[in-house]
Amino acid sequence: MPSDCGCPSERGFTLLEVMVALAVVSLGLIAVFNGIIQISDQSSHLRERAFAHWVAMNELTRMRVAGAMPELSEFDGDVEFAATEYRWEATVSETGVEDLRRIDMRVSYADAPDEPLAEAVAFVAPRPPPSVGGSPWSGGSQAGPGGRDDDVDDEATDNGADDDPTDPGGEDDGGQVKEDPNQ
Repeated sequence: MPSDCGCPSERGFTLLEVMVALAVVSLGLIAVFNGIIQISDQSSHLRERAFAHWVAMNELTRMRVAGAMPELSEFDGDVEFAATEYRWEATVSETGVEDLRRIDMRVSYADAPDEPLAEAVAFVAPRPPPSVGGSPWSGGSQAGPGGRDDDVDDEATDNGADDDPTDPGGEDDGGQVKEDPNQ
């Protein structure tokens, strides 16, 4: 039944309103999908960088476990990890400490060696000879806090310090009497 006031009936949206609403929704969906694509690309890139870092750490660990002191040089190799081919390059250099070498490791895709994905640094020293009777960390020793197992109280022994109360410097003079130059 038509209304008596003479105004048009309000039965729905006009075509123009529907088109504007669809355009706004379409732009919103496009923005959401672009965000999802970017997140996917970034997570894939971060996964590959993490794998490359694991490759670097694996190769550095192999060098450490080998026990031999690496020569000062540059060398490289290829490795497959997580179904991807990687190329690693290592540079061994000197440090300011004797018998300590620095290894700079760079890892990239095998087909793009000039674009590193990960870099790592490690220090390598020669492995000490094995101790007789096991490692000091094995808990096999019954020694006390001083490292001796000779039933001597560690606190009661002389640790090399001079206990002479008349010596103002408290230095160990080996028990010798020093003459005062002012007398």
